[in-house]
Amino acid sequence: MKIASIYARESSDDTNKAPPIEKQIEIGKQWCLDNGYELKYIFQDDGYSGGDWNRPEWKRAIQEAKGKHYNVLWTWNQDRIARDTEQFLWFFRNLKENSIRVFCSNEEINMDDVGGMAKHTSLAMASEIFRRVTSEKVKRTYDSKKKQAEKNGKKVVWGRKPKEYDLQKILELRKLNKGWKAIAKEMGCSHSTIRRIVVQNTPQKSKGESTKNIGGSE
Repeated sequence: MKIASIYARESSDDTNKAPPIEKQIEIGKQWCLDNGYELKYIFQDDGYSGGDWNRPEWKRAIQEAKGKHYNVLWTWNQDRIARDTEQFLWFFRNLKENSIRVFCSNEEINMDDVGGMAKHTSLAMASEIFRRVTSEKVKRTYDSKKKQAEKNGKKVVWGRKPKEYDLQKILELRKLNKGWKAIAKEMGCSHSTIRRIVVQNTPQKSKGESTKNIGGSE
């Protein structure tokens, strides 16, 4: 059976350029179904810039690729993978070296010939330029608002407000032996987000102590 993975990403400036992360995944699932792939991995980085080299799920996609745990990676558009030329090429090479094909919607990224290499490298460069221009515009806007606020004795709060989740409810669901994915579905976020919340709010174990999960499985 051919094994597929999906990579989805959404950042605060993606509103008019890419579908919401849930929609990207929905489209990817349909693509896997239509093309006879068993979907095993969904990597999703919500709230991360395409120029960020430290996206947790982006890095995990590479690690799983090195283990040859899937055959193809589907993503909605090339800029979901990266908005940085060097970063995109590095990601693609890592997957290609492990015989993993990459699809953007219905088109496979193929850089085996000069035409394909020129096309996808150009797309990566255009995406990087767009990101940098957008970043500069945002910085100018922020600096302007900050100066105006300081004149009025106010403080500027910038960026989108982080989503808040009920930690107590998450822990209660874990005690009921609910898995990460089941809890994530109930809370309306990814299972990696749920794991992160629990880990960040769980006291670190000292050496010799048990590192058993807090209730549940998965």
